Amino acid sequence: MVIREFGTEHKEHLLFFQGSCEPWIHFTPSAEALAKHFHVLLLTPDGHDPEEQNDFISVERTVDQAVEWLHSHGIDRLDAVYGLSFGGGMVIRLLATQAIPVDKAIIDAGTAPYQYPKWVCKLIGVRDYLMLKIGRSSVKFMEMNFPPDRFTLPGHDAKKEYREIQQYLKGYSNKTIWNIFWSANNYAVPKTAPQMDTKIQFWVGTDEWGSRFRDLKWAMKYLPQMEVVKIPHMMHGEYVMIHSEDFAERAFAFLQQEEQES
Repeated sequence: MVIREFGTEHKEHLLFFQGSCEPWIHFTPSAEALAKHFHVLLLTPDGHDPEEQNDFISVERTVDQAVEWLHSHGIDRLDAVYGLSFGGGMVIRLLATQAIPVDKAIIDAGTAPYQYPKWVCKLIGVRDYLMLKIGRSSVKFMEMNFPPDRFTLPGHDAKKEYREIQQYLKGYSNKTIWNIFWSANNYAVPKTAPQMDTKIQFWVGTDEWGSRFRDLKWAMKYLPQMEVVKIPHMMHGEYVMIHSEDFAERAFAFLQQEEQES
């Protein structure tokens, strides 16, 4: 695990869990935009930084590592936490364990634990594992699932970027690939969420609604105080990786709500 810090001059701390299967650098524009008002801690999990040469193990271990790092750096509460996809699952795990107090949380299309029999979960895990193995072998396959006109910043060479992502994904070990999908969909939380004062939003793009509905439905039951926010015309991960200024503006509107009201 690596934590990169932005906006260190600020007193309010925001822990940022990135999504899987993307280089950490793709999240830096949004981290830097948030750093206008927050001390942002951008967390890259094990197995996601080629320089680290290690394997991703689990959502649980990553959350434990994050909390240990925070405590070791004198941070005993968080003003905000954000997470995309399996990073959103890490937010849920963090809130459920109550390992550190959190004032506000944004779960961006976060993954939820499957409620299926274990053998069904394993079959789904095998499918997802093979899909990534196949997907990283073909740039065309990647472009089909993540259209370049939506996932390439203006002025950037889409073909070059997709080839770079392909090489990045080829650096994932088989263990990391399996653990990403298994843990993202099977991480442990208490059967009932503890009482908490944390204000929570669950963000979901209207163009990913169908694929994230199961996760949203579970999260709404598990965290009934959660507010659902639909992000118009956005696919999975598009908002945070491509539209960083709009992303940060919407986040600030929520994270600084009480300050504005007072």
